[in-house]
Amino acid sequence: MKKLIFIFVTLVYANHCPAQEVVTRKNKLTDMVTEKYQTIISAGKQIKQGIYNSFYDRSTVIANGSYANDKKKGIWHFFNQNGKLIENYNYDTNSLLYEASEDSTSNIRYSIDNKITFTDVVTKPVRPGGRYYGYVPYLRAFKLPDDMFNIYREEYTVTLELLVSSMGRLADFKIHIRSLNFERVINIDTGSIDEQDRVFIPATVNNTPVLSNIFVECYITKLNGLDM
Repeated sequence: MKKLIFIFVTLVYANHCPAQEVVTRKNKLTDMVTEKYQTIISAGKQIKQGIYNSFYDRSTVIANGSYANDKKKGIWHFFNQNGKLIENYNYDTNSLLYEASEDSTSNIRYSIDNKITFTDVVTKPVRPGGRYYGYVPYLRAFKLPDDMFNIYREEYTVTLELLVSSMGRLADFKIHIRSLNFERVINIDTGSIDEQDRVFIPATVNNTPVLSNIFVECYITKLNGLDM
């Protein structure tokens, strides 16, 4: 009798458990960046779960880590387009573990709206995800205006201007398109950027977080996207 009851309970439980399917996904994020990850499909929802990799030009890993219940978990490693490690970030503790030095050849510039003296200790804002993969969500926000489809792309530059609050949040986002005697400014709704992609480590002056700007120099690709 006890055995029959056990079997009945097991069958009832199994019938009430939603079916889950694990699927490997590949997505194209930009003209040059693709991602590969696993999702659990349950009750019509797709949840990222497990190992995640993102690639530059389909071969060079630029991001490696893992997801748990659709959120980045643990230590992630980020690389530049040549495969050089540029950042390690722990998403469990929201802490920067390592960042490679940045020199004058970098296509990223920073400004702080504070008067700085030579005795001040200043740190720049940092984007979790590194100085390439971390800005992919902002590259994706670009859309070439319809009236510019026939331009000679080599004559134009694009600058992403990001305003980062002292709380480490994206406060404003503009895209500047420039050439000789021409500039167009496109305002981007910050709400169009995913919540997790609006997070920064704020700039500081003498250990006090401050408002800052980040300027990322980019170019228009042959497919009308952006790269940097």
